[in-house]
Amino acid sequence: MDSRARFTGRGWAFLGAGALCLLLATWLGRKDVLALALFLGGAPLFAALSLYVVKPRVLLKRGVEPALVTAGDSAVVRLRVRHRTRRGGTVTGAVAVHETVPEPLGGDRELSVTASGEPAAYTVRPRRRGVYALGPATVRVADPFGLAAELLDASERTSLHVAPDPVELPEISADRLRESGTDPSRTAQPQPGPDNVTTREYRHGDPMRRVHWAASAKQGRLMVRQEDPRSTRRLVLVLDRGEASWPGERLWAGVLPSTAEFEWAVSFTAAVLEHLTQRETAVHALDTFGRPLPRGGEDDDDAPARTAAVTDDGAEDARHGLARVRPDPAPRTSATGGTAEDPLADRFDRDGLVHPVLLVSGDLSAPAAERVLGGTQRAAAGSAVLVGSSPGRDPDGAAVLEAAGWSVVVVPASAAPEDAWAQLGTGARTAGAVR
Repeated sequence: MDSRARFTGRGWAFLGAGALCLLLATWLGRKDVLALALFLGGAPLFAALSLYVVKPRVLLKRGVEPALVTAGDSAVVRLRVRHRTRRGGTVTGAVAVHETVPEPLGGDRELSVTASGEPAAYTVRPRRRGVYALGPATVRVADPFGLAAELLDASERTSLHVAPDPVELPEISADRLRESGTDPSRTAQPQPGPDNVTTREYRHGDPMRRVHWAASAKQGRLMVRQEDPRSTRRLVLVLDRGEASWPGERLWAGVLPSTAEFEWAVSFTAAVLEHLTQRETAVHALDTFGRPLPRGGEDDDDAPARTAAVTDDGAEDARHGLARVRPDPAPRTSATGGTAEDPLADRFDRDGLVHPVLLVSGDLSAPAAERVLGGTQRAAAGSAVLVGSSPGRDPDGAAVLEAAGWSVVVVPASAAPEDAWAQLGTGARTAGAVR
């Protein structure tokens, strides 16, 4: 910890009183007043010297429970302090801690934390998704008389990841997102039904919506549905993370740069993931660079190697991963034989993705739309929701996608996600209902 010493308000009052007494002693010639002046002026100096000699050492630890939350939920931040002297002795009592907290989480906090290791806690309730940094903190250690204080800066920060809170989407026909009869994954697999539903005993962490109440009553213990994998429908959900598609006014999702349009796209992506996985649909969640969308608590370096499929069991983990997505510059593509590789097409080929595609993008340019079409050409059908940043002007890529047979809906960032979802596949290009 970095440290700096200063006099407290009481210490400055003692110094001022000492200076005044020194003037009086000089004017009156009184030795007793001179002694009082020396005492009043020397006490703060002695207190500051004692802090320098003792050199307090403070260890501050911060913990957040849980470290991954959904927007609107609360998290508890606990601070623990260990106060020791230079010689290793433990100091009892409490120290004052000034904790730096972002304004969206309620602003800075002043806490009194016992130096014995007992935690002091405060609660934050983030309203918007993103990654928020808690800290640094300043610990104030004073002498026993409160005349001088040592300010110790704890520079470490702790991250709080806030996932978007998915809105409930209306029911629409599955055919809205596919061309009838052209999706091999659809025609080769039966529909979910009573004959291919099995049950197993409830395990901790299973979603309560999967509880099979009839089977539970018959077995006398809690049972959950477990559908036959052959009945699972599939969809490829592609979130455009290219910063060129999000030119709107800059805002911040915690420490992440973003725009209002991108925040809408992330919220819509979370809602689609939640809606489809609850309905036995495996969602292959990608970005336009061919990378799987991040998962909560996962190292992003491991993401390219794993599968992009999200099922009901992993939906919450996938939503938590959306806490840290941001518009990114396009990565460099390698060239083989003079031809640049398309990472999105490479991902579709590698994973054998022939399923319908739902693209969520912003001001998609015509060249970018062509790249998406080239990368997803194996897909059975395509739909797109584009979030425009310029009122009254559709993104140039909308016409390119429609010419290729895609269903396109263009929305402003003020639109309700459920209205955009309801418009998919209806033939209407715009959905502008304001929340």
